[in-house]
Amino acid sequence: MKKIIFLGAGYANLSLIKSLSKEDLKKAEFLLINNNSYHYKTTELHKIAADESEKNIKIDLKSIIPEEIVIIQDTAIKIEPNKLYCKNTDYDFDEIYIGLGANKNTFGIEGLEETYEIGDYENALKTKEDLYKNLEKSESIYKNVVICGAGFSGVELCASIAQVCKSKDIDANIYIIEAMDEILPMYNKELAKVARKYLENLGVKVLSSHKIIKKQGDRIYLNNEENYIDSKNIIFTAGVKGNAVIGNSVFESKNNRVLVNEYLQAPNYDNCYILGDCSLIMNNDRPFAPTAQIACKQGNYLAKSLSARLNNQSFKEKFSYKDQGSVCSLSEKYAVASVQGRDFSGFLAKVLKKFTEIKWQYKLFGLKGL
Repeated sequence: MKKIIFLGAGYANLSLIKSLSKEDLKKAEFLLINNNSYHYKTTELHKIAADESEKNIKIDLKSIIPEEIVIIQDTAIKIEPNKLYCKNTDYDFDEIYIGLGANKNTFGIEGLEETYEIGDYENALKTKEDLYKNLEKSESIYKNVVICGAGFSGVELCASIAQVCKSKDIDANIYIIEAMDEILPMYNKELAKVARKYLENLGVKVLSSHKIIKKQGDRIYLNNEENYIDSKNIIFTAGVKGNAVIGNSVFESKNNRVLVNEYLQAPNYDNCYILGDCSLIMNNDRPFAPTAQIACKQGNYLAKSLSARLNNQSFKEKFSYKDQGSVCSLSEKYAVASVQGRDFSGFLAKVLKKFTEIKWQYKLFGLKGL
């Protein structure tokens, strides 16, 4: 029987796995290799870091993975043709589906490696624990919270921290820093200004057009040597790159992301499929952002592709993707969204956000998850 490895248990590979039929799963030997025994919802990690909520964010893999798939907890090191090297042992494969997550990308800016982050469950948890311990202290350096980057992750984290501090009467000076002239630069200016006003009403100091030039110790410099903030709570949310395993492996990559072909295969390695944060899909002359939305689409597509091969059927469909839009949550009752060319804000946008969360919960658990 063919040996098939799913490497990583994020949105991409779980979408793939949950789209395969019971009959398909009997036609090969399947391994799911992940460095944790659980899946975490990356799009909701800001709730962990802000101490807003932990409900349904961390999920035991045994509760959602079909029994036909063997779950192995191990840490990948590198991938070569037909062999995966891990910390504990090595694994041969006929096909591999590489759905590893992202790493922090500090763009070479001095000192930013030494910041808090929320890219995975453990880091989000550490950020929360240290943040609220620091906020108990009286000195201003402990009261200043600096969020580096005002994309989705940064804005959602900023809003959540501000809401929690307000509800618990915690004294905090919250800053969010963005090099562009407005936060949420992926949105049009008017919608971004709605989000900005919401943050400012929560007491957040929004510093757009402020470029981080370096961090030294507990001091972060903005635009020049004279403009800085001292803080024990500097959280980086400004950029990601693919997993370091990609850079250690045989694939040609940029920022640990592989420009895959129209079937999501790595060039020159047609048994290696790359999806999620480690894949690069072009949108005309620019790459699509690595989002949960595109990861799920890739997983669904590859389930059809894999099913065809398992059943000795031809499969010529090429992967295509159209961005359906996005939602940025600002509280339990408020969000901003741009969906299929239309902008929303307020409760309706929040309903759209809740719908995407429920949809993923249903994908993992079916009706019992609702």
